[in-house]
Amino acid sequence: MGEPDNLMADFKRREFLSLLGALPALPPATARPVRVRLAEDGFYEAFTGKIEMGQGSRTLLTQALAEELRIPMNRIRLTMGDTGCVPDDGGTWASLTTPETVPAVRRDAAALAGHELTPPNQWNVLGTPAAPVFGREAVTGALRYCSDLRIDGMLHGCIVRPDAYRATLESYDDSAVRQMPGVKVVREGNLIGVVARDQQTAIRAAARIRATWRAEPLPTLDALFRQFHQQAVAPVADDQARYPPLIRSGDVLAGLQAAVRHHRAAYTVAPINHVALEPRAAIAEWKQGALTVWCGKQAPFLVRAELAKAFGIPEAKVRVVVVMPGGAFGGKQHGECEVEAATLARTVDAPVRLAWTREEEFRIAYSRPAGLVEIESGVDEAGRLTGWRFRNYNAGAPGLRPPYAIEHQSNEFWRCESPFRQGSYRALAATANNFARESHVDEWANLLDRDPVEYRLANLTDARLKEVLERGATLFGWGRRKAGGGVGFGIACNLEKAARLALFVETEGSRADLRLRRMVIVGDFGAALNPDNLRNQMQGAVIQGLGGALWERLEFDSHAQLTRRLAQYRLPRFSDTAPLHVELIDRREVPPAGAGESPITLPAPAIANALFSATGERVRSLPLCA
Repeated sequence: MGEPDNLMADFKRREFLSLLGALPALPPATARPVRVRLAEDGFYEAFTGKIEMGQGSRTLLTQALAEELRIPMNRIRLTMGDTGCVPDDGGTWASLTTPETVPAVRRDAAALAGHELTPPNQWNVLGTPAAPVFGREAVTGALRYCSDLRIDGMLHGCIVRPDAYRATLESYDDSAVRQMPGVKVVREGNLIGVVARDQQTAIRAAARIRATWRAEPLPTLDALFRQFHQQAVAPVADDQARYPPLIRSGDVLAGLQAAVRHHRAAYTVAPINHVALEPRAAIAEWKQGALTVWCGKQAPFLVRAELAKAFGIPEAKVRVVVVMPGGAFGGKQHGECEVEAATLARTVDAPVRLAWTREEEFRIAYSRPAGLVEIESGVDEAGRLTGWRFRNYNAGAPGLRPPYAIEHQSNEFWRCESPFRQGSYRALAATANNFARESHVDEWANLLDRDPVEYRLANLTDARLKEVLERGATLFGWGRRKAGGGVGFGIACNLEKAARLALFVETEGSRADLRLRRMVIVGDFGAALNPDNLRNQMQGAVIQGLGGALWERLEFDSHAQLTRRLAQYRLPRFSDTAPLHVELIDRREVPPAGAGESPITLPAPAIANALFSATGERVRSLPLCA
């Protein structure tokens, strides 16, 4: 894009309306969504069900289109996440935009342009750094996010929340708000809220309603882990699942029995909040039995289905328009806020805006699941891992498969019931699984008096992951200095979603005053489609991972969630970071892997292992410094 004096004036009218979701009328219900087309003004219009939430997907997909259309990027207008006119590309999750949506976009663009796919060795746009589309608008404040959106005639809603974490509405008294002009009370099942002409009036009115709730008790986290053992459901093999709950090879019992040494340990992770910079917000409008919702969600078609089910209407009568969210990290997949906004709007002849507060984000939104992982393993006389039983309770199946060559193994996800609202978090359960696995492998290196890097290499057969480890060790200077005097060195690696990664860290201090001194991360994602953005994703994921590794956890008592504001929740600060060297291995000939999630699986085990090398204390629970 150019560099105009007035940034917003440079937007084409349709481009700006597309950003806000105000596209023309819906196409016929029977029409097949168009992927890319030539517009009358000579620009190309493209459409995707994926959304942009700061991870760079808008820029990457625009690069892919420009590559195959063989035009400059600024001649492309990309509409994202409007169920009325885009194809269903699935939710923006699981690092699937790069390996799945980019190829689909390239195929359709090449077909429109009338040529075969451009081979990687002839790329002119892909494989090169590209500045973020709307990047300058984002940093100057010109870019509109979901919470910025307003429409004519809009009213404002507010929900009355119980103090308890889980509660049922028994009765309420709204006499104090009946005489407030322009205020309407809405009761629908367990939901009670108000609609008013402005947000402050809605908040005041909601505070005056006296509601009686029946609260449900909550267990302590330790009690919850015990319940997992008692109530967990054993996994059943399902090779067709994206994340199989049971991954086996060989005979794990025979492998463990044949081992000359054994080790057993348990690891736990606490529930944590996504803490996206922008809380949830939605505007809902009903017209002639059809519902339109503007929101900032990762999965517009999933939210459309949830809204249709909630109100008993066909999906064809629901349109979800995604306006860019200010971060999500897996926390904005479902339609909780959207269903509430639509419930309020159904009672008034006007669109209704509902915006959650930061306190509601902590108290109402789902969190990363608490998890318990138990590992029993054995080695042969050479120290090679020969038997491996890995059981994950509640956290999830993603990331179960170890990168190590273990002849006899069983990796299991045991499904559990939890009273806590839980759901997707960046990298899903791969963070918990890799924390347990890489901690356990490090423990074996110590038990056998082996160098942690050398021991990992001895148990690996994946050549690309071995190269990542070796390059990282060289860049970090692994082995040149000895740990001690409060200084520790730690390593963690992973093969996650086809990406090979290794993180090396140097720490100083004990759990009470732990400080990072430096970090080196090396990643092999196959072909690097936008090297600059790929490095940004690696860096951002590592920094976010520091919080879950060191401090982040939600606190509860027997009935309520106690974490209500940012002052009560320790997040990474500028002063917590350390120099971070990011190294990419670009394999142009290898299909690219997504990078949004996998790097966050590394900080927790790498820091835990560094802490052990410095102090001799092995911490098996996250957060490490709680």
